[in-house]
Amino acid sequence: MEHPDPAPAAAAPPDTLPPAADAAPVAPAGPASHADPQLFEQIFQSASDALLVVDDQGLIRLANRQSEILFGHRVDELVGRPIEHLIPPRFRDDHRRHRSVYAARPESRPMGMNLALWAQRADGHEFPVEIGLSPFRHGATAMVCAAIRDVSDLRRTQDLLARARQSNAVADFGRLALASKDLDLIQQEACRLVGRHLGVGCALVARREHAGAPFQIGASLGFDDDMRTAIVSRLDGYCATPAGSTDQPVVLGESERDDAGGESAEPPLQGAMLCAIPGEDFCPGALVAGARHTRSFTRDDANFLQALANILGAALQRERTEQQLFQAQRLEALGQLTGGVAHDFNNLLTVVSGNLQILEERVAVDALSARLVKAALRATGRGADLTRKLLAFSRRQTLQPRAIEVRQLLVWLADILRRTLGAHIDVQARVGDGLPSIKADPGMLDTALLNLAVNARDAMPDGGLLTLEARAEVLDAGFAAREDGPAPGRYVMIAVTDTGTGMPPDVRARAFEPFFTTKESGKGSGLGLSLVYGFVKQSGGHIQVQSEPGVGTSIRLYLPTDEQAGAHRVAGHADAGYRGGNETILVVEDDEGVREVAVAFLRRLGYRVLQAPDAPHALALLERERDIDLLFSDIVLRGDVNGPALAREALALRPGLRVVFASGYAPDALPLREALDRRVELLSKPYRIDQLARMLRRALDEAPLAEPREPPPADS
Repeated sequence: MEHPDPAPAAAAPPDTLPPAADAAPVAPAGPASHADPQLFEQIFQSASDALLVVDDQGLIRLANRQSEILFGHRVDELVGRPIEHLIPPRFRDDHRRHRSVYAARPESRPMGMNLALWAQRADGHEFPVEIGLSPFRHGATAMVCAAIRDVSDLRRTQDLLARARQSNAVADFGRLALASKDLDLIQQEACRLVGRHLGVGCALVARREHAGAPFQIGASLGFDDDMRTAIVSRLDGYCATPAGSTDQPVVLGESERDDAGGESAEPPLQGAMLCAIPGEDFCPGALVAGARHTRSFTRDDANFLQALANILGAALQRERTEQQLFQAQRLEALGQLTGGVAHDFNNLLTVVSGNLQILEERVAVDALSARLVKAALRATGRGADLTRKLLAFSRRQTLQPRAIEVRQLLVWLADILRRTLGAHIDVQARVGDGLPSIKADPGMLDTALLNLAVNARDAMPDGGLLTLEARAEVLDAGFAAREDGPAPGRYVMIAVTDTGTGMPPDVRARAFEPFFTTKESGKGSGLGLSLVYGFVKQSGGHIQVQSEPGVGTSIRLYLPTDEQAGAHRVAGHADAGYRGGNETILVVEDDEGVREVAVAFLRRLGYRVLQAPDAPHALALLERERDIDLLFSDIVLRGDVNGPALAREALALRPGLRVVFASGYAPDALPLREALDRRVELLSKPYRIDQLARMLRRALDEAPLAEPREPPPADS
């Protein structure tokens, strides 16, 4: 039977009738009363309560008619039997033990008002009772008279009232959780409601960031530090199953309660129940109720705790979703800012680098001047590398995706890392056979993985294990909704995991922000993870970070599989030299300085050059000049017509025209290549004259482009 009411420390144990040996050391009886013994008999027999007189051996000596009615035993069957005969069997041993304790300090007192006392009828039916004890002496024998009353109706009413109060409390808590974004307040209110409505003195909320992470206390009531630590240490076992599989709270057994008490100086827990807080893909926490007095929990108690836990789960999921949205919006805003800055900076670098390259030939005979020019060119190269990382973060770099064999890549990378990271880093590759190819830019993927490996090395100054792992995964719509992730489909997950120092939550939340670094000044640009983030997102993938201080970090890249392996043309290695030509090239660039550099490069290469500052002037030249062989245009142009739109109109006028684009960033690059039969070349700014020369010859020496297909809709 269940025992929903708390028991005071001095009271008898729950679910018992009063101990037979409860004899109080009262004063000896006075002179013999001359009252009529029949009067006392009538009072005894007519009492509305069942009256039992029990001796110091626990045997029933007297019983009235109401006892016969209440217990279903005839009076002559009751007399001479042990009092434990009227107690449910599971409580009899405890009753005998507590009866001897009570006998040492007997007193007249009511019982059952705040206890869950249960009796048992002759047919085995158990029912709640209230009891009053009156100890006395009969000669040399200690006796106790127990007045027993059936409180089934009262208990039912109390249960209904308690259930109504709990329902109201759950409704109020739900409104609070919906209206407030103060998670600390919500957790504290959950603990307060557990203590008030379950009649327990201890409650706590424990939380964790992800599956496998350690639990942290979110709010606590009544537990000291030792007990909190002991309780939290036991939560992993109860929350190890995926969220949703735990369909009801768990009541801790006696040994588990003892373990949960730890080394606390407080009284040990006499009753404890915990409930897993539900999450979408893991158990994010637990709600615990604990009592230091003897306490059992009813189904209503379990339902109440589960309802509070469900609301806590919704509040935690809301906070997690809002954090993801905020982070995504912040990264998007930073991406737009850094992308715009990088684009403009690349134009400046193109002018600086281009003029330095022209100057380099003119000062070749002056050793000092040549050295200075080379140093300046190296500085522009570093600037270009910086903008490349910024563009990677903002997802506006120009990518050349193709099919990549992941297993071959990771085995090769692991071998390189073993020779470069140092003997104190153990590098392992765990890649199964049969992995599908992925579709990504191979150079950027190499860079991303090397960035992650270097970060992992820096996180393990005393050595450790670096693991490269890959496996095929199918991401469903639920994953995309939870993680703000990519479209559902087939992906290859590549994980770079270390056993290093790990990241605390505040650092982990900012890990992808450009220029954010925890390294010493001069030892990190803060752009490594930004580059990885932008590359993965631009490739149609997703990135996850799991990290715990003192445990390590695992960064997982989800990249889409290549459904048409080898469909993308891969440019061969360029020859060491380069050559120009005598064809006519139309340069379209709205930045005058960049346009002058491009024109100067092309003339040095021997080409005939026409130039235009925007699309309308370029189209006018195309209509007037019939011998233009190639359009060399920036992607982003002033006015209503940008580079891709200009190319479509130009190809409509000149079906055999070749097209090469240059840009500081190219957000429309990949759709453009699909629309223009995959043969549009993309040149990233700033560029060297040899890069321009090779790309022009590659475009000019190919067969002319076919008649352009109708471009795809804007939303495709």
